[in-house]
Amino acid sequence: MIKRLTWLLLIGLALTLGISNSSLSAPPSTEFKTFAQWCENQNQLGEKTKHTIEMLLKVAETTDCNQANQTLSQIITLDLERNQITDISPLSSLTQLTSLDLTDNQISDISPLSSLTQLKELNLGVNQISDISPLSSLTQLTSLVLTDHPISDISPLSSLTQLTSLLLIANQISDISPLSSLTQLTSLLLGDNQISDISPLSGLTQLTILQLYNNQISDISPLSGLTQLTTLYLGDNQIRDISPLSSLNQLREVNIQSNQITDISSLSSSNQLEVIRLTENPIEQKVCPLPNQSVCRFEE
Repeated sequence: MIKRLTWLLLIGLALTLGISNSSLSAPPSTEFKTFAQWCENQNQLGEKTKHTIEMLLKVAETTDCNQANQTLSQIITLDLERNQITDISPLSSLTQLTSLDLTDNQISDISPLSSLTQLKELNLGVNQISDISPLSSLTQLTSLVLTDHPISDISPLSSLTQLTSLLLIANQISDISPLSSLTQLTSLLLGDNQISDISPLSGLTQLTILQLYNNQISDISPLSGLTQLTTLYLGDNQIRDISPLSSLNQLREVNIQSNQITDISSLSSSNQLEVIRLTENPIEQKVCPLPNQSVCRFEE
């Protein structure tokens, strides 16, 4: 009995020492400050993290951790599109990046991006992101893509006042009030969401491209002051009255198909228009109000 207890104690001591030595051999990943540290300790990390490190080594075109660190610390543009990446923690050390493309991966946690405050362009389209709060610190961003996500809360975007291009297509957004502060926007894509109130857009007077198709919009009067608009997509909504568009003299392309529009006479002063898509509307008189009749597309 005594021998058995002694043997069990020895095993416990050995395991304890083993764990202790293991934990001493590699610092917690949260303490890694350089890619070299991530790389050198990759065998102690999970498979998803290791995969990201391997993708970065591929970008650096070397398996040497220090050489890769030197290369990666100098690049300002990084494209990791379609690489089946889940864990982006190893990117947190690349603080010099100004452009990052992570399109079409399997990312849900974007907190490691909060340290990349030099970013100007960020593409996160087609991932699994719902919480975008880590983006609030990226105040140098001018272009942001967040298409195809289960995002509903966009309040973290309100601080990104340098944005000129924002893509939020195919999310679960209903409240767009946080966008009212983004007055530098020239291109805003909000198609395929759950938006009904577009009044927060009324002050975005620099917009030239606006997409709001497939939402729940009926009142478009907030758009009447957006006189720089050249492209406007409002298809698949619940719009009846398009008279607010009469003041938008720079419009070249308008899509208002699949709505509840009966009268298009208010477009008669839109002399710059090159195409108006009007299919699937209960228009009473299918007569184009513009001199060039071919501008109006009543049928596909």
